[in-house]
Formats: sequence, structure tokens, C-alpha cells
Amino acid sequence: MNLVDFMNRFSEESACEEHLISLRWPSGFCCPKCGSRNAMRVQATHRRDSENRVPLFECKDCHRQTSVTSGTIFHKSKTPLTKWFLAIYLVANDKGGIAATTLERALGVSYPTAWLMLRKIRIAMADRNAKYKLDGIVQVDDFYLGGESKGGKRGRGTEQVPVVAGISLKQGKPQYLFMDLVSDVGKRSVLKVLSRRITANVILETDGWPTYASCAEALEVQSHLITTSKDESKNETFQWLDKAISNFKKFIDGTYHGRQTDDQLYMEEYTYRYNRRGFGDRLVERLLGACAATNLNNSTYSLKVGT
Repeated sequence: MNLVDFMNRFSEESACEEHLISLRWPSGFCCPKCGSRNAMRVQATHRRDSENRVPLFECKDCHRQTSVTSGTIFHKSKTPLTKWFLAIYLVANDKGGIAATTLERALGVSYPTAWLMLRKIRIAMADRNAKYKLDGIVQVDDFYLGGESKGGKRGRGTEQVPVVAGISLKQGKPQYLFMDLVSDVGKRSVLKVLSRRITANVILETDGWPTYASCAEALEVQSHLITTSKDESKNETFQWLDKAISNFKKFIDGTYHGRQTDDQLYMEEYTYRYNRRGFGDRLVERLLGACAATNLNNSTYSLKVGT
């Protein structure tokens, strides 16, 4: 869907509300308290600015009222849904990532509002990423963020921020990706990441760092293949993972200028796009769905920077 068609479809608040309802309750509203489907739609006419408030569903059995936006990233936001939907469209269609200053100008909102909107969208991406685990052949390696060290060690001895990354392969082609910040590249930190990100029956492929061998044993993976840095085939073996890492560094250095305060969510945004690179026009609808399904109160990620 091009921008003109998108704007025509979602130019009215009511159109966005109806689409949000269809995303949240495709089979019809279901009361989150009692599970009843017997409900009516009401408008809080007794409240100030009632005409600008999203509609409510009132359960006819338990009488609980549920906002159309409750349990989504839009809940309690004073920004109209029309602007939220446009923001999601722009984020979904900008492969290089969109800066808060750009969104500020495009939507006509303040910089803090644009920044918060982007962060909420990234949290939705992160929550959706967390629902999946990599399987099959999975290559894992670590890399570092923070620019070049000045007179310090490089690689695993550096003081830069370590990241564990993994990519699944099918017939030699890249499938899915994950990236996670870690405090160090010891077994405890790396095992915590791999337990969340890969299935137990993978064929794990690494560069021989002892931590990965320990993790492979702890996870009881199907097989652990090692290609060391001294192996002539290393560059070819890990070409797709190396390329993904390189492109992420360009991604964060380009649009976000290498910022260090929110690295994990930037990685979640990058991997969300990477893992859906073949979705085409469907990416907008999928991102809308992720935003509609993300309850910020239950998310692993906080709205506060760096958490």
C-alpha cells in the first residue's frame, strides 16, 4: 500500500479505531475479565472532551469497561491514532530507520512525543522478536559496540559493549537473526541469551571460543561445529553473520549516530526488519498488529531510556 492509499484509508480517527478493533479482536470483542463476548460499545459522554476519546466496550455480564486502546502501545496517549498509524507506516517503510527529528517534522508533533512514539514502536518490535526462537543451523558470534578503542585492547579484551549475535541458515542462505547486549562473553551471560533465542535441537556453529562449547554442552544441542579464526574458510563460513553485523553497525551509525543509551532496542528494530525483509507491503500491517498486541505494562522493556 502506497502512502496516498494509506492516508486515504486511515485519514479519520474512526477508521483507525475500527481497524484497531479488528486487529485486537478478529473474532469479536472478548471481555478480559470474564471472557464473555456479550458486550456493547459505549462512549464516555460524561467525561471532558468525550468526542475525542476512544470508544469503550462494556461487558453486559460483568459490566467491566475496556478501552479500545488498553493493552496496546496507544493506551493513554494524547496523540491521535491517525498520527500513530502514519508513524508506524513510516517506520515500517524506512529500511534505514527513522530519526525522531524526522518523525517530528512529518507528524507535526514535539520532539519528545516523536521520540516516545518511536520507543514504543521499538518495544512492540522487541516483544514480537521475543516470541520466536532460531532453529536448524545457527551460527553464533560476538561483536562490540562503542567505536574504536583509544590505546586499549581490541576484540574480547576490549572495554566496549559486547553483543552476542546469531543467525539461522537454510541451504546456505540466511533466515533469521538475533542480537543481544551482554555484560560479558562468559558462560553465564551467553547461556542466558542462547536459552531464550535458540531451540535445543539446533546445529550450533561457532569460532571455538570456550564459552560457546560450554553453552552447547549445557543446552544439549544436536551438534556443535567449530570453525576457528585460523581456518581459511572462516570468512566464507560466517559471511552472512558478518554481513548482518556490519550492516547493523552502519544502521546505528547512520540514522542514530552510534548512540549508546538504547542499543538493545535499536538492535531489536534492526532484527525485526531483517527477519521480515521479504514481507513487502505486508510489513505495515504486521507492525500495526504488533503494536496492537503489545501491553507496555507487561513488556520486558521499560519506557525509561537504557532499561
